[in-house]
Parts: sequence; structure tokens; C-alpha cells
Amino acid sequence: MKPFNLKSLFLLLAITIAAFYTGCDDSGIVDDKTATDSTLINYDNLIISERTIPFDSAYSSVDLLKGEILMELSTLKDAVLVDYMDTLQSLQMFYFRSGDKTIDAAGFETRFKQYVYPNLTQSSFDTLTVIPDSDTTLNEQDFETDGTPTFNDPLQNHSVYGFYLKGKSTVNIKPIYGMLYLDSAWRDNNNYFKLRFDVKLNTGGENSFKVPTQQ
Repeated sequence: MKPFNLKSLFLLLAITIAAFYTGCDDSGIVDDKTATDSTLINYDNLIISERTIPFDSAYSSVDLLKGEILMELSTLKDAVLVDYMDTLQSLQMFYFRSGDKTIDAAGFETRFKQYVYPNLTQSSFDTLTVIPDSDTTLNEQDFETDGTPTFNDPLQNHSVYGFYLKGKSTVNIKPIYGMLYLDSAWRDNNNYFKLRFDVKLNTGGENSFKVPTQQ
């Protein structure tokens, strides 16, 4: 019998923990009401940095399923913040690229749906519950690229991109869909690019997303 892949086992455990966490209160007790929405997860105010030397240890990649910023060498990443120089405008531009495109330490494949909304306020993004589509469901064909459009600082638009965690969906059984919102961008004291963004997930294969609970 072929041995079970340890990477897949670890990922399956992470998916289970993420789903359980969203159905618990601060004491760890499962609340019946929130447990029904355990497939809906929101991550707010994630901050990622541009790739700096040495690239492998730069915190320039993200695990979109767990909402964690990772070093680029991590094989659990779903996407990497990549930069390039636009020579026509003499600007350093940035975009998210699928995690499996990293040559030395490939992560998981992610497909993107570009410009779900070109520009939204934070409050408008918070109220989004679906990714606009020609029908009410989503499938792999709705996510046509392995990267997002480019952006820089300051952000010209607060764009919303859709994504499909294709690599991690094979372990999760059901497709994992999400939305990524560009909140703000700036330079730190070393002139390194920083990006703050929010993420909404549905791990149950549905085109349905959670509105934050009002405090």
C-alpha cells in the first residue's frame, strides 16, 4: 500500500482545525449557531512584505486557508507577493502569484478571478456575500489566471479578487473559494513595500461568504 503523504496529512489536520475554530467561542466551547457556519472564515488585516534578500526568509508569502503570513521557503503557501519593475513608468509594481510557481520551494496552486470588483470601500467589502458570476455557483473555469493584476503604493484602487485554492481543495474534498481585498499599502522605514489585505473563505464549495459580526 502506498504510504500516506505527510504533507497531505498535515494539511487535512489544518483544514479540520480551521473549520472547528470558527465554530468555537473564546473558551473553546462549540456554539451551535456558529457551528453551522464553520465553512465560512474571515481573516482581517493581514500584512505581507515584499521579497527582500535573502528571499527564502522574507515574509512574502501567505497561507490563505489559515490566514498566516509565511516565509517564502514555506511549502504551505498559497500565494507569493511578487515584484517587478515597470520600465515605462519607472515604478516598482507588485502582484500575488500562485504558490506553486516558486521554483526552489513550491507551495500549493491557487487560481485567481481578476477584478471581482475594481474598487470598493472596506464597509462594502465586509457586506459582500457572493462572488459575482454568470450563475449562482462557482467552478474551476471561473478562475482564469495564476496571478492577480498589479498594484503599488499608494493603492490607486481597493480591488477585490476571487481565488480558488486548487491545490488544497484536493485534500479538503470540496473546493475552497475565497475573496481577497486590498486594504492599504505603504513603505516602512527601510523603504520596503507593505500590503494590508483581508480574506473571506468558503471551505464548503459554495459561493457564499460571511459578513463580520457587529460588536
